[in-house]
Amino acid sequence: MFGKMVEVAPNVYAYIQGKGEWFVNNAGLIVGERYAILIDTLSNEQRTAEMIDKIREVTDKPVRILVNTHGHPDHVWTNHMFNAIAICHENARKETTTAFVEIYQTLFPDLDFSGAKITPQDVTFERTLKIYAGREIYLKHPGVAHTTGDCYVYLPEEKVVFCGDLLFAKPCTPLALGGSIRGYIKALDELLSLDAEIYVPGHGEVAGKEEVSAAKEYLEFVYEEARKRLERGMVWYEAALDIDLGEYRDWRESERIVGNIARAYAELKGEEMQFSDIVEAAKRMLEYGKKLR
Repeated sequence: MFGKMVEVAPNVYAYIQGKGEWFVNNAGLIVGERYAILIDTLSNEQRTAEMIDKIREVTDKPVRILVNTHGHPDHVWTNHMFNAIAICHENARKETTTAFVEIYQTLFPDLDFSGAKITPQDVTFERTLKIYAGREIYLKHPGVAHTTGDCYVYLPEEKVVFCGDLLFAKPCTPLALGGSIRGYIKALDELLSLDAEIYVPGHGEVAGKEEVSAAKEYLEFVYEEARKRLERGMVWYEAALDIDLGEYRDWRESERIVGNIARAYAELKGEEMQFSDIVEAAKRMLEYGKKLR
């Protein structure tokens, strides 16, 4: 059994998987009068098949709209299992089309990606989009943050936000390798400014503003620690291993400090990370994670 369906408001559900480890993401479900809206899919067909069973337990409405909060594979690889119009930010569609299964099988050889398939979205937007389905549903791109194409889904009447990976709820460690540390902090400030009480993270349990603040504080810590070590002349990987994580040491996937420092260094130096740089940082991050286990 992979996940649980949690009703966070009338006819609004969070599908929560496990402890939020690598590729164990959450999804969301909004049930309208005529159809349902799904927020994100999962990393393999078996997990998604179970989620479909859980959806059928709470509604017989068909899923007609699918929102992808960003283009990372654990959120898009089973889009093909739904006969729905898929929507995402323009950059998320570009990232979806390059999320090749082979790359991730190399990086994560022990994980199950069976049935994973690239299915590009049908509709994209740049800044905001509104859906009317018995309630107002806002899709908003806060700028480059976790990735270049993040969006969150805000239900103002219910005071619920589906954050995607803009929020890794503690003790899940945020990851900004493919985005921006400073942009991520700005996006979390935006989430905190919303008139909302319930934040459904991309990984971890259903959260509130406390968890959003904790993620922001972690990223501020990362950026400041990177700045100190860059000024001392350390290279990024040396800096990552030098940092005392303190209270964040016991957060899950704490090895993400390596990817986050790589990104922070690039920003501090005003440099663009190339795809090869990101892959190299990801490899070092995962190697470090094996040492920690």
